[in-house]
Amino acid sequence: MLSTILKTLAPLLSLFIFMLGNGLFTTLVVLRLHMDHASSLMIGAMTASYYLGLGCGSFRIEPFIVRVGHIRAFAAFASTLAVVSVFQGMIINTWLWLFLRFIGGFATAGLFVVIESWLLVQSAVNIRGQILAIYMVSLYGGQALGQFFINVGDPQSLLLFAIAAMLCSLSVIPLAMTHISSPKIEEPSTLSFRKLYYVSASGVIGCFCSGLVLGASYGLVPLFVSENAGTPTLVSIIMAVTILGGMALQYPVGRLSDYIERRVVLIIICVLALVLSLAVITFFKHHVMSYVVFFLFGGMTFTLYPLSISHACDQLAPKDIVAGTQGLLLAYSIGATLGPLIAPLFMGVFGSNGLFIYFIVITGFLAMFFVWRKTRRVAFPQEEHFITMPQTTPVMSELDPRSEAVAATEAKHE
Repeated sequence: MLSTILKTLAPLLSLFIFMLGNGLFTTLVVLRLHMDHASSLMIGAMTASYYLGLGCGSFRIEPFIVRVGHIRAFAAFASTLAVVSVFQGMIINTWLWLFLRFIGGFATAGLFVVIESWLLVQSAVNIRGQILAIYMVSLYGGQALGQFFINVGDPQSLLLFAIAAMLCSLSVIPLAMTHISSPKIEEPSTLSFRKLYYVSASGVIGCFCSGLVLGASYGLVPLFVSENAGTPTLVSIIMAVTILGGMALQYPVGRLSDYIERRVVLIIICVLALVLSLAVITFFKHHVMSYVVFFLFGGMTFTLYPLSISHACDQLAPKDIVAGTQGLLLAYSIGATLGPLIAPLFMGVFGSNGLFIYFIVITGFLAMFFVWRKTRRVAFPQEEHFITMPQTTPVMSELDPRSEAVAATEAKHE
């Protein structure tokens, strides 16, 4: 285990430094647009553009990495993001920013593919779950801590954009200085999206709705907090608490789903997310209570995607797991692109609370869908363990899960 950690230390450190910048930049874009009086629809479109780039990149970036190698590819993507960060700080134009956010999402997908494939190849099957748990801590930990850089300077100045660019550039150093050889990416098998939906409609719809929720969360929760509290400090705290909640509750909820049918756990998670959305509307003015509510809200909503992935993998043949999770990632990416565009419509009708009314509608629909599917189809035996991340980007959170299912399958068939 120790030797594997040493082999993966460089990519994990690079990931942590990059997520410091990514966490800062994601919230900074929302705050800057809000201060410049951009509409909630435009802010949502900005987030949607990012996720569109993330989804496209996760499926198109692999040949480039194979051709130039992991370290050079990481340096190219990080440099691109550094340039994009500074460019957005220098030129304030929403239509240009839409294009730059797409490029940023595409490059971010490349960084995730580099790191995740590196970790998967370097870790043995019997400890892969532990390595991926460390991955999640590095990812969410960096993203949460990055929120506090918001308090270093004025969002309307170039300083914070420059700090985000510096962190992107600094993330190259650990990988560039490592003596560990780069891994090779293998081509996965193919599985049609239609067949995937037939095999696990609950998995596909769960991933899609998870994207609807998380895409809107990353893009519009900072706007909700800013409109109701008005201070960048509180925005950074709420976002950090939400992300830390997602990190802290991944493993307990996942372990629970190994002992109880996953669709039952998913129904419970959706109902709790719905109740917590109501609680945000009710208790937001009470800061201490709102911290607890946002922590739990992050814990519930961030587990929707990995639980849906795990449920789908329970029903897939071993040879189809990797290709299947690529299809599930596509469903998530489509949802994460549409969510920031749909949620502002609710905000236009109900005000800033409309964001959490939107979350209530999505989680309520998803809970009813899972109940309906449970009455229509008997659950498969849960042979695979809960997956904490995907093999090719995520999110996918901003977040995504997959590889532990592959690891478990390999272990059973060796």
